Amino acid sequence: MWSKEIFKQMYLSSHGDTTFSTFTSARLIKNNLEESGFVYELDKGFSNKRHMLKGKALSTNVKEVSKKKIAVIGSGIAGSTLAYKLAQRGHRIDVYEQNDELCSGVSGNGVLITYPRLSAFDSPYARFCLHSFLFASSFYDSLNSNAWYKSGVFLMNHDDSSLKRQNSLLDARPSNDLFEELSCEEASKRAGLKLNNGGIFFKKGGYLEAKALCQDLLSHKNINLILSSRVEKIEADGKNLTLVSEGEISEYEEVCLCAGYASENLLNFPGLSSKRGQISYVDSSKDFEKLNFPICASGYFSPRVKGSHVLGSSYSEVTNDIVLEDEHTSNKEKLKAIHDFKVNIVDGNVGFRAVTKDRLPLIGINKGIYVNTGHGSRGSTSSPLCAEIIADLIDGRPLPADHEVVIALDANRFN
Repeated sequence: MWSKEIFKQMYLSSHGDTTFSTFTSARLIKNNLEESGFVYELDKGFSNKRHMLKGKALSTNVKEVSKKKIAVIGSGIAGSTLAYKLAQRGHRIDVYEQNDELCSGVSGNGVLITYPRLSAFDSPYARFCLHSFLFASSFYDSLNSNAWYKSGVFLMNHDDSSLKRQNSLLDARPSNDLFEELSCEEASKRAGLKLNNGGIFFKKGGYLEAKALCQDLLSHKNINLILSSRVEKIEADGKNLTLVSEGEISEYEEVCLCAGYASENLLNFPGLSSKRGQISYVDSSKDFEKLNFPICASGYFSPRVKGSHVLGSSYSEVTNDIVLEDEHTSNKEKLKAIHDFKVNIVDGNVGFRAVTKDRLPLIGINKGIYVNTGHGSRGSTSSPLCAEIIADLIDGRPLPADHEVVIALDANRFN
């Protein structure tokens, strides 16, 4: 902890207003601080300690970020979140969407549920799932958008496998800071609906109306949304990137590819594949119209949004985008684990998830292009943190994730 390597990394991450303090005042610490570019002074110690150290970086190390002209390809939750974060930092953003309305891919499935897939084990995957969930919840809170409902999310132990997983999580995290165990009776009381099983409740989870949220994000003054514009080619000349769309040629300092599985049309990604997902829109009824938060089991069931509930989702190899009765039936079968009511399906929607072999998104640089894809069915949970990583890569800032996680997310890991 007190090595020169740590202090040097602290200095590389410092700017003109960076300060530090530590109750340790040993000569070794003083020497390493001085040699790494910091100045310090002695101060009264904490509690019964006689002295502590306080100080700052000797000079400004982090350079002022230049404002860039950046293209973001894709207006789903990943592209919209990244465009917003870059725009907030003063960059000028053009968002390209090949369809005639924003957020028309799998992100446009009406309701997206935000909760983590946790593990009792410490791994880059587990840390990413936890970190991205907490980051996403905080990010959506900060937007003050009417499209975000921080209702909490209930994850049901609907079979032996899910019960085993729940018990391992409870053993690993006995406090209620992140989630709490609910009996079937308590879960039913809170949900406003008689449920079939107990489970765990994530109080920081929730659900969002995807299109409305993306519209809020893309309304930033530094963002220009270009609809009905398919990007045909991206070329690099060593300095700028040339983007060809609908025969028009535009130059950018950076290009970010956030087009889900359609990203394959511009760059080849080994390890990326497409999985069809069909959701079912369920007519509300007095049996479940007062459901307070999403219920997730083998499928999921949402509270009422604009008169209907969302039931999902299929996960199939079918390649067409036609709403299929077989997949409506499959969704209704998944609902049986949650509750015994009958539902009236009034419509459906089909999207194609971009998924990877290890269930982590592809984040990083490929052939000079920033890549942000492969979020699967967890895009609302993983997109904000991944957008922050890409934005920090572009701005040359320290990344908001540990080194092992960044390596695990690397866009080129399957090459």
